[in-house]
Amino acid sequence: MSNLNLIIDAYNAEVADLPRLHLIGGGGKARNASGVLFENLIQRICSDNGLKAKKNDYKRTEEIDGLFLKNLQVDKHIYRDSVMKKAVESKCYLDACYCKRAVIDFIELYKSPDVPEDVEYAILTGQSCIAEDTFKYYSAYFKRETGKDLNVFVVNQHKQRSGGRPIYKEEYNADFRLDIQEVNKFVEWLNK
Repeated sequence: MSNLNLIIDAYNAEVADLPRLHLIGGGGKARNASGVLFENLIQRICSDNGLKAKKNDYKRTEEIDGLFLKNLQVDKHIYRDSVMKKAVESKCYLDACYCKRAVIDFIELYKSPDVPEDVEYAILTGQSCIAEDTFKYYSAYFKRETGKDLNVFVVNQHKQRSGGRPIYKEEYNADFRLDIQEVNKFVEWLNK
């Protein structure tokens, strides 16, 4: 069994456990766990590819009028040979609000004195529920501010979110199976 198969098995086991977490802890516990399972997927893929994915890897914002913040981050800052190469925000579902927040955070990271100029940026999400025009706008805004492309990987086989088919309900687990081709595209992006 390849390491990717083990990674997929771990992801599927976490998805299968969400109904139990919802039962014992309610919607909040299930929502938190559903977000973490995509962070775990990124972490496992990075480890399998010799990359270090860091969480809580705080950077400084650019300085404005002598002021700056020291808590800038996205879900995973990915390092190769101790140099930051990628920044990845992960979401169970990508909607307009999450996309906007990720783009703003990415722009701040791009402008940070702590982040190399050649870092690439991506959102990894299970499903999408963002309008095409909204996504195009935020992608164009990111490109205008950074000169870089916004990469998005929608990794579930069922790409479109349906509010009536939540990830924490066992009968909808099949909606959240991984699209292996899309996962492989993410792996290729990480390794380039």
